[in-house]
Amino acid sequence: MPRHQAGPFKVTKSTSPEDLKLINYIFYSSLDESEIVVRCNHNYLTRSQLRTLRPQTCLDDNVISVMSDALTLAERRRKKGYINWYLPIFFSEYAYDTSECISFAKKHMFRENYMSALFSCEKMYVPVFDKERRHFYLFVLHIKKQVVEIWDSLAKSSGSSVDKRLPNMLAILDILFEDDIQQYYPYGWSFASFSVDRSPNVPQQTNGYDCGVYVIKFMLAPEEATQPDFVFDSDTERLDVVLRLLDGNVNSCRNELAAKAEAYFLRSSGTNDSLRIYVQNMDEETANKYSMLKGINANVNPALHQM
Repeated sequence: MPRHQAGPFKVTKSTSPEDLKLINYIFYSSLDESEIVVRCNHNYLTRSQLRTLRPQTCLDDNVISVMSDALTLAERRRKKGYINWYLPIFFSEYAYDTSECISFAKKHMFRENYMSALFSCEKMYVPVFDKERRHFYLFVLHIKKQVVEIWDSLAKSSGSSVDKRLPNMLAILDILFEDDIQQYYPYGWSFASFSVDRSPNVPQQTNGYDCGVYVIKFMLAPEEATQPDFVFDSDTERLDVVLRLLDGNVNSCRNELAAKAEAYFLRSSGTNDSLRIYVQNMDEETANKYSMLKGINANVNPALHQM
């Protein structure tokens, strides 16, 4: 399958000119590493954190938390039927200590910010980082079925053991939703009684750096990821996450970032060499778009190139 260059990524499909400007601005500029490039509800990402999505790189855990924020906002805007909950990764990080996690969850209003009434929840996605394995994986709680599925892209490395935080997390949820459980569920219903299932159809990674991207894929498209013919393409999946975060309507920095990317493009596109960075390995249609842009840039006010 032919590959298309998009910044540091070699992907299976071409990328739009506007998206390429964003990618170039984030990954190929020597600008401030601490600049906030994604701001979504309760969390944000700096340039250096987002750059951990570049190929063959272990993911910064805050990328997963910001994706949880983005998915939470998208679910709440849908406002129809049952919804899914997506928790940030620091919920599981605090679950080593039940009382500390409850205090943390209440202080940071986890129920208000990431959840809602329990009867409205279909599934709950809880990302986890295993410090011993240096590995991200995912708990998926099916509320009606009362099942916790473990989605682990390196399942063999965990053996038959279950993370000791899981019982704590279930006990914490019982406390946080005590009123809902008493009001809407039959006597004896509890998170602590959920059965545990290691999902057998979860695709397995073949390297030591893609686990965080797998977790995001499992949250974004669980049905697609568990199809028998699903093939995980690392660069393509990483770029998809980058663009979802940068160009999604949940990123409050979106318009400002697009303007900065456009200005950076105008400054850096004065030579044919720099333009070839964009058109390398791209299909003819997209390359023609850039040829048109080059002609337009030749007539742009020269003062813009001094920004």
